[in-house]
Amino acid sequence: MDRSTHHPADPPPQAPSNHPARPGARLPRKVVAPLLAGALVAVLAPAAASARNETAPAAAPPGAAHGSCTKGDGASGGDGWTATATRIDPKDSHHAFVGNGYLGQRVPPNGTGYAASGGETGWPLKTPEYDGSFVSGLYAKGPKDLKGRQAIAAIPTWTTLDVATGGAHSETFSSATKPGRISDYRQTLFLRCGFVRTSLTWTAADGRATDLVYDVLADRTRAHTGAVRLRMTPHWSGSATVTDALDGRGARRMTQAGDPAGGRGSRDTMDVAFRTDGTKTDGAVASTLRADRKVHAERPRQGAQNAKLSNRQQLRFPVSSGRSYELTKYVGVDTALTSRSPRATAHAASRQAANRGWDAIFARHTAAWQRLWRSDIEVHGRRELQSWVRSAQYGLLSSTRAGNRNSIGPTGLTSDNYAGEVFWDAETWMYPGLLASHPDLARSVVDYRYKTRAGARANAKKLGYDGLFYSWTSGSKGDLNNECHSWDPPHCRTQNHLMGDISLATWQYYLATKDTGWLRSRGWPVLKGIAEFWASRATRNDDGSYSVRNVAGPDEYSNGVDDGVFTNAGAATALRHATRVADILGERAPASWRTIADKLRIPYDAKKKVFEQYAGYKGTTIKQADTVLLMYPLEWPMKPDQAAGTLDHYAARTDPDGPAMTDSVHAIDAAGIGEAGCSTNTYLMRSIKPFVRGPFKQFSEARGDKAGAGDPHAGRPAQDFLTGKGGFLQTFTHGLTGLRLREDKVRLDPMLPPQLSKGVTLRGLRWQGRTYDIALGAHRTTVRLTDGAPMRIDTPEGEKVVSRGQPAVLKTRRPDLTPTDNVARCTQARATSEEPGMYAGAAVDGNATTAWVPDAADGTLTVDLGRTTRVGRITPHWTATRPKSHVVQTSQDGKHWHATSDEGRTRARYVRVEVHGDGASKGDGKPAKHPGISELTVDKD
Repeated sequence: MDRSTHHPADPPPQAPSNHPARPGARLPRKVVAPLLAGALVAVLAPAAASARNETAPAAAPPGAAHGSCTKGDGASGGDGWTATATRIDPKDSHHAFVGNGYLGQRVPPNGTGYAASGGETGWPLKTPEYDGSFVSGLYAKGPKDLKGRQAIAAIPTWTTLDVATGGAHSETFSSATKPGRISDYRQTLFLRCGFVRTSLTWTAADGRATDLVYDVLADRTRAHTGAVRLRMTPHWSGSATVTDALDGRGARRMTQAGDPAGGRGSRDTMDVAFRTDGTKTDGAVASTLRADRKVHAERPRQGAQNAKLSNRQQLRFPVSSGRSYELTKYVGVDTALTSRSPRATAHAASRQAANRGWDAIFARHTAAWQRLWRSDIEVHGRRELQSWVRSAQYGLLSSTRAGNRNSIGPTGLTSDNYAGEVFWDAETWMYPGLLASHPDLARSVVDYRYKTRAGARANAKKLGYDGLFYSWTSGSKGDLNNECHSWDPPHCRTQNHLMGDISLATWQYYLATKDTGWLRSRGWPVLKGIAEFWASRATRNDDGSYSVRNVAGPDEYSNGVDDGVFTNAGAATALRHATRVADILGERAPASWRTIADKLRIPYDAKKKVFEQYAGYKGTTIKQADTVLLMYPLEWPMKPDQAAGTLDHYAARTDPDGPAMTDSVHAIDAAGIGEAGCSTNTYLMRSIKPFVRGPFKQFSEARGDKAGAGDPHAGRPAQDFLTGKGGFLQTFTHGLTGLRLREDKVRLDPMLPPQLSKGVTLRGLRWQGRTYDIALGAHRTTVRLTDGAPMRIDTPEGEKVVSRGQPAVLKTRRPDLTPTDNVARCTQARATSEEPGMYAGAAVDGNATTAWVPDAADGTLTVDLGRTTRVGRITPHWTATRPKSHVVQTSQDGKHWHATSDEGRTRARYVRVEVHGDGASKGDGKPAKHPGISELTVDKD
């Protein structure tokens, strides 16, 4: 059965039947003390039977119990399963997030409601930041300054549950309550189980204190459902009011639709109906409020809709000091994209969730999340790195869903950065890691291109080409004129490499699944259309070669160039893959496809042994990874010295302020090349450490305040930047493992840098119906098949077959163990300070392209050689900025230091280099560049 013809999330809820929902609430259960929010209640009983059309399994798998959600250290997140904030930072906009691949919602620091940080988003919207709620694939007409081109719509914020004290001095706790009124604060994102918990004590101006605990989730089992549970313990007696609101302040690019009163007559359920601007997609958000039996109140009182796209209902009830009360709102969301009657199905989703109750929803939701985590990456002995890995995985998982056909924008469902549209980021950066572990989720990326092929065909025709021309940025239909945002520079016309990226991803899906039914019905139309485009786009030269002129490669600083090397190599690869697929399916491919593929110009400097980024490239600064993508993911044939030279050449010329994903492909390339040393680890750390923001380990697009110093479009860096997270994950799935997909086998060539010598384990990898694990150890790597038929693996040691109970053991490459006279290479290094990305370890990684640079004019680098030894010449190799002076010192114990000449000739375990630069600003007012060490060599005596 072709899953892509089904609902992109799950079956729509049934409209309300003649049987009214049971009033009241669930059975009461003991509430955990709010200040002990790091622990959950107790192991839940099995969930009740699912509602009709529900496809979730009837019981949770082992390990899916309630308590396992908080396994690990909730304070430090040492196992990576939790991320916690213990204070509110008003300047930090990297707020927690929940998502189920269809519905996403930012959760503000106070745990409830709408919040806006006051900052500005980046290109193209450049509008004020806010905590938005987004629905996958829901686009609208953009603002006038974007000439109305599409941007993702935001629906009303649905997490609001405000609490008010009663009496003459009534006061309300909301998302706007100031930190000064909040104590005992803790907000935790439980990544293992996909929800956010906020616990705090709120003290009103009159001194009345109330403990509050909010739990927020977007239901993983029923995509159209969200839920917010509030547990409150007042330390006062009197009357309290809880307000359930749908807040229109969070809505963007939509208007009120339908009769507002239509959402206020359904007992304890209210709604907001909307219509998106321009695209005119109808939808609705509905909320049902339920309370436990300790809450003695009439049914919720629904208020007038005084604000646009807003609605509210309230419960007022008596409270006693020290007693706990529980209220939950159940949210339903639907649109005309997935329902003929979205208002009715949103109501149905909300009320069905309320009838199931929090416990049943939470049990199934957390079980579903834990099934996703059966595919995991464990980084042994590196707690911080582990937390970054799990945050990256969570980011991608929360924005993707099996059966979806909407792909992923650069920030997924976390924000409207990049207008929420789809770029090459999806195929090249986010997709490969998902494909290796969750091919059912990854399919949304390639199915989106099938879905929008009519727009791509119309684009090609408008531009005078055959086949399919996909828009550089695209939304609902892929229409170039209405959805693409960059016409000056003309990326919308020149970013032709996207066609190669899409073709490669389509071929990779077939390699990963061997799904020939999908290949024939979905893959082949895309591959064929792209091959037709390239055949019409390439022009024949007098010497019989072919060129593609007036293009922009991934390096957006270069536009309107000829024969971009990645563009042309991607075109040749696309033509060859299309030819191969035609053969697989018994179709006929034009002979010209192979001819053009073989004769496309691939610029190469034979003297430097470096592939040129484009014809006539002069070594200028580049914005982001471009030519280095030849090695991975294209696997373009080249010799090791060509690969090493090309990597070093472009890594040294990449803008340090460019987007975050570039160093991840540098790490993958370095791992594959295997040059002596440990530069793979340098690039790995550069791909993540400069970009992590906030307590929830979110990813910024850039190191600084602008994503690309030379980009006229660049604005505030996007966040949560899933493009960077996807690239970072590929350093594990494809870099350290050497994983490459083949039609009848997988290629593995495992390696580890010494910094990861305690091992890395990848569990739950998928290939053609099989599930397998890779455990990389310091010297041996074990491949275990956990499900499916035996599989063949191609390795440097020859071909091996892995079957259940018969693992394969491979040698782990260790380039750091290559013999050397430099006793400092790949030893431990630390520094007094470091510029972002210019870390101490880079000075001893064996690669002069990387460097340590202090974050000041002066700095000190200290290297631990591991044991006391007799050393000879000590040579700091400087970056382009040399110090005004420097001092070299040695020590045997790390406490007593002695100056030494460059000749060394002393016994030492530690070597220290102090550098002193020019702290004065240049004439243009810019600070002077800091001196740095590209490599420190310490010779054996």
